[in-house]
Formats: sequence, C-alpha cells, structure tokens
Amino acid sequence: MGIPARVLRRRAILLTRVARPWQRRRSWLWALLSLCFTASHLGVAAEGGQMMVIRLLTPLASYLPAGTTFDARVIGPELRDGADFLPSDSIVTGKVNKSASVRFGLWRERAMLQLEFDGCRMPAGTPVACKVELEAVDNARETVSANRIEGVLAAGNPSSWFSGVWYRPSIAQLPRSAIGLTGAAGTIYTRFVPSPIGAAAVVGSRLALVRMPDPEIQFPAGTDFLVRIQVPDGFTSPPQPSAPISPELSSWVASQPDDVYLPDKRLAGDVIHLVMVGSREQVQGAFLAAGWSTSNPLTRGSFTRMYSAWVSMKADPVAPIAPLTYRGNTASLAFQKTLDTVAKRHHIRIWPGSFPGSQIWLAAATHDTNIILDRRHMTLTHRIDPFIDRERSTVVNDLMSAGCVSSVGSVDRPQDVRLPGRGSLSVTDGRATVLFLRDCSVPRTQFATLQEPHRNRAALAMRAFFLEDREYLLRDNIFYWGYRGASSLLRRNSYDSIPDE
Repeated sequence: MGIPARVLRRRAILLTRVARPWQRRRSWLWALLSLCFTASHLGVAAEGGQMMVIRLLTPLASYLPAGTTFDARVIGPELRDGADFLPSDSIVTGKVNKSASVRFGLWRERAMLQLEFDGCRMPAGTPVACKVELEAVDNARETVSANRIEGVLAAGNPSSWFSGVWYRPSIAQLPRSAIGLTGAAGTIYTRFVPSPIGAAAVVGSRLALVRMPDPEIQFPAGTDFLVRIQVPDGFTSPPQPSAPISPELSSWVASQPDDVYLPDKRLAGDVIHLVMVGSREQVQGAFLAAGWSTSNPLTRGSFTRMYSAWVSMKADPVAPIAPLTYRGNTASLAFQKTLDTVAKRHHIRIWPGSFPGSQIWLAAATHDTNIILDRRHMTLTHRIDPFIDRERSTVVNDLMSAGCVSSVGSVDRPQDVRLPGRGSLSVTDGRATVLFLRDCSVPRTQFATLQEPHRNRAALAMRAFFLEDREYLLRDNIFYWGYRGASSLLRRNSYDSIPDE
C-alpha cells in the first residue's frame, strides 16, 4: 500500500516551511520531487485513476448550447509505463453542461465551458463504467478546474500589459474616467489629445493596428484533453506489447550519448530518448500524418510572426525552434504541435544515426510550457517541462494513433537516469523508446469542422470597447497590482501551497 499523493504533498509543505532559508527549502523541494518521481515509477502514486490523453472527435466552443454532446477517442496514457485502464481507440462520451460566450463583453469578460463526461466504450463497443475528470487541455491558453474550462482575459494580453506600464502609476489613476482607451492609448488621450476628434483618431488607429485577441473558447476536433479516468476495481486492459529488439541494436542504442547542447555550448534540458527506425520520408510522413508541423528558421520575419502571435494570444504552428546541437550538429528534422497559443507546444529535434543495415534517427522531445521575453538577448524564449518522459509518451501516442508505427520497443539505460537535484535540468527514467515506422500519409480519422459565428467589424470594435473599459477600471491601475502583490505574499506564507521558487 503506497503513500497517497496528497499525504506526500502535505509532508512536502511542512518540510518546506521548516526549512526556511532558500538553500534548505530548495533542497527539500528537490528531494520531494525525487521521491514523487520514484514513487510514480513504482506504482505508489496511482491513487485516483490513471492520467490518459483523449482526442476530441467533435468540436467544442463556448458559444455552443448546453446539452451539446461530444465524443473523444483514447490516444494513450500520459506516461507509458504500465497497463492502460482503457485501451487505445476506446471512446469517451460527454456533453456540455453549461456554456457562456463573451459576445459583446458587456456582461462577461471570460468565456466558460462546463463539461460532463457520461460514459466509456471499448473499441469493440462494449460499455464500461468509468469516471472521467478533465485535468487540462493540451497546449491551450485556457485553464481548467473541476471539468470547468475558463477562457482568457482578452484585454489582459501582453501588448495591453506593456502599454499599461508605459506610464508611472499614481493616485491620480483612481478618479480617471473610463473612456474606453486603456494603457498607452489612455495616456495619449489624457496628455496629448484635448479634442474629441483627436480621441476618435486614437481610437480608430488602435482598432486598426492592434487586434484584440478572440476571448471565446474554441476547440476544434483533434484537440487533446488530459483526463483522469477511473474504472471498476480489477478492470485493466493488457499492456501494449513490446517489440523484440536485436541485441546489436539494443547495445548500439544504449551506447549513444544522450546530451544535447544549447548554441552557447551549455547543457540543455533536452535528452536523446527516442529512436526511430525508418527512412527520412517515413519520419516526415509520420509526424505530418499525426498533426505535427515543421518549423521556420529564425529570421526577422519569423520572429515578428511569433511576437504577433504572442501579443494576440494565438498559435504560431511554424514558430522557430532553437538550433540545439547533438554531437556538434544541429537537427536535420524538427517538428512541433500546438493548439491556440504560441506559449505552449510539443516539439522534437531529430538527428540521423549510423547503424549497419538500417536507417535510424535519434530524437529529443520536450514540451514548452511557457514563453517569456529574454531581455538580455531581446528575444522570446520558451521554458520546458522538466519531466521529459511525458513528452516521450506524447510522441509515441501520436505516431501510433496516426497508424504510422508497426511496433514499439524499449531499451533500458541506467546510466542515463536523471533525478531532481542531481545537477540536471530534466528528469527521466533513462529509457529510450524505439519506434519501427511504416509508410503513412493520410490521417486515419477525418474530423468534423467547427462552425464559427459570423462577427462583423462593428461587433468586434464594440466588444473591444467594453472589454478594455473593464480591464482599465478593474486591473490597469496601481491599486490592483498592490492587491496582487499582497495576495502573492499571503499565499507564499500559507501552509496550503508550495512556493514556486
């Protein structure tokens, strides 16, 4: 009987509060991460079901009526380290319990979608009693809590935030009237535009040059949900069979170095943990069939497009990928997959290997979870999820779901295990997954399209007017940021949360 995850979390909280100095608190946190990592691979933290990935077969949006039904197909477990609760290609069904559209922004500034899952079916159609809880929407800008999806604040996008700090906060902000012009536009009006004609010019220029992000929730078919699935006791499907790997290939894979380096020769968090056997055409066809896309080289134009996607809260499916090196060479192939934000994406870099009698490829996959502005280099850079085994599973799930894998094997590499607090930037069990590819070019599933409501320019301008008014009054001032700062300090001193140091 393992220690429940909630008990581990509580102990970690107490330990971090006892170890107040920075270095001691940091060491306790790394020790806890190491314990949780070890526990997950020993089956200790399996309480409450299994984390699995399901893919929407029907689109969902915040403007769909309550009662709309949807289906999703099981793609695989979040971490492929044991038997699945439900086999791949099982179906999860559900409906929209509640929905709320932003519309003109007069009553709501966030979209909302409340889902209710009501059943599971095996691939053959046999019903299975299950309980499904939505944990996250993969690569989405939206947040999730208790099957409730919350949309973004469109008026709180990065360009609005930057424009809001162009002027120094003062007590004079409190009585400032709401005229529908926030941030820099508000400053220009109050200081440099004395007439209504000038104000109208500012409004018109801003609406023409700066498009407000669309605040509605829109998930097309093919969107991946991360869910926790519980099934009756004793019900499990057999684990995915592992393909036999020749001793020669296994020995060759285990002998390959796994370190990947940044352009400045520093060690990266990426690790070689995937091996693909197949031609270059099969590798390219597999990722394109699985819904991944290539990346553009980093140029002034591609950076501008990525920056535009960042400030408008949109995706850039072909955003540049940093040129990391393996054995002194940059990747020969690179692919990525995102949804509705440039801040989050799956991506993989692939290098050719040399093995007698086979075309073989070595790959490092990581998951970008955030994007920040690097002030030192004046560029945008991503932060990755350090638990890179999850990204290894994502690649395997996607390529298998697309029907591009004939068999899967695994090679243990004890020397490549990376644990928290051991000087490494990532955490992994050290295994390398070997994929034997086959030809594939057409996706197996043809998805339904999402019908978007028609919105004319006048409606979009009206929505921008109301949403920016609310943002201007509620958040774009020194009082709100003072409240945020005080709340952050209170949370930091609370025993109910672990600080993100």
